[in-house]
Amino acid sequence: MKKRIAIIALVIAITVALLSLSACDNPKEHLDRGDAYLKQSQWDNAIAEYSNAIKFAPKQATSYYKRGLAYSSKGQHETAITDFTKAIELAPTMVEAYSDRAMAYANTGQLPLALADLDTALKINPRFATAYNNRGAAYIGMKQYDLAIADLTSAIALDPDNPQGYINRGWAYFNVQYYESALNDLNYAIKIAPTIARAYSNRGWVHYTKYNYDLALADFQKTLELTSDPILRKAAEMGIEGSKAAQQSGKPPENK
Repeated sequence: MKKRIAIIALVIAITVALLSLSACDNPKEHLDRGDAYLKQSQWDNAIAEYSNAIKFAPKQATSYYKRGLAYSSKGQHETAITDFTKAIELAPTMVEAYSDRAMAYANTGQLPLALADLDTALKINPRFATAYNNRGAAYIGMKQYDLAIADLTSAIALDPDNPQGYINRGWAYFNVQYYESALNDLNYAIKIAPTIARAYSNRGWVHYTKYNYDLALADFQKTLELTSDPILRKAAEMGIEGSKAAQQSGKPPENK
């Protein structure tokens, strides 16, 4: 009897151990947990979970791609490029990997490589709105504003509810001094997505350039409320300082 009980106990222990090992080694569970952490902006936890998914399923492109997203969000763009490249190697038609690798290239100043990736993404899927938006942003970085406006107009036509297209096109219009068109785009972006700091920052500079300092101040102050991004905050602080100085002097800024 004791021997039988011991055998049953051993079987139960082995079963529990196997179930535990199976759960631990399930790449989908690690992937799902990584996705949850990614949504919560817990980048390090997301990276750890995606790394576990890769450990147990090293040929799964999605894990590399999503770990690349987490690295990009941390500002580790070179590491992200490595992961996106691996994802593309495993899944050559994954347009998202090309598009996000392009943005990582752009963030490291490699704009020609960014454009090449976005061209590839659009060859694979000519209706991929995100690629048009990202290529438009890359063209802005290269000061090719007419090309940027064309791509961003395509992005908006394909995905009219995405505020990023309007924000980017508004900034392109601003740079070619189409101020009313810029305001129209930025006003609409804020209408459909009222918590994106960059929309207020961009609109603030349009108002500032048009000498509407009260409106500019309001937008720069709203930018500070909405973001902890050091670059956006620095630009907003400069805008506030410049707007207040212009109000006090009663003169327009020297550089329009």
